[in-house]
Amino acid sequence: MERIICVGINIPTSERAVELAEKYPNIYASAGIHPNDCAEAEIPDNWEKILSDMLAHPKVVAVGETGLDYYWDDAPPSKQKKFLQAHLDLAQSFDLPVVIHNRDADQDVLTQLISHPHAKGVMHCWSAPWEIARPLIEKGFHISFTGSVTFKKNLLVQEVARQMPLDRLLLETDSPFLTPTPYRNIKPNEPKYIPVIAEFIANLRGITVDDLAQATTRNADILFQL
Repeated sequence: MERIICVGINIPTSERAVELAEKYPNIYASAGIHPNDCAEAEIPDNWEKILSDMLAHPKVVAVGETGLDYYWDDAPPSKQKKFLQAHLDLAQSFDLPVVIHNRDADQDVLTQLISHPHAKGVMHCWSAPWEIARPLIEKGFHISFTGSVTFKKNLLVQEVARQMPLDRLLLETDSPFLTPTPYRNIKPNEPKYIPVIAEFIANLRGITVDDLAQATTRNADILFQL
């Protein structure tokens, strides 16, 4: 483990991520408002200005987590889409990648990202089939896999991990959730389980863990300009 990107999901956690990035040389931050958080009453009217101030920080390397989540009923889709659009515009203004969350919103996420001319970044915690992955990869997006790729029934995700271009593949924890098999019942999830995910995907692709690790580290360096 060489470097860590600590991802914010609302204003307080984004501020905390920036604080950690300031304190530790190998930690970087991402600032944004998660789709499940965008309807909270405590979000101030000037939230875009607050995020903009954080995005100007030299150790903030991405915008988000943002995206769409139709699994939970925490915010109406129309508001989620509005916030996603605002995040994409902020990312364009600061020339930063976005960290995209998608749960049960495949087509709407795909439509909104493809229609934004300058959208770039990573699809975090990939959960959709190849038909959704392919146009996003063609758009220039990276795809990141968590411990969920190791789950026995997750065949669609495993197929994406197997056939997608190696130079667009990333690994992540999604801590404290989604601890990989065979540690699935252990909570919280931790970065120490990244090698388990790497070994699983390397076996899927028929390459060595070292080759996969070198590629994913290089991909992260390039995407986040580390």
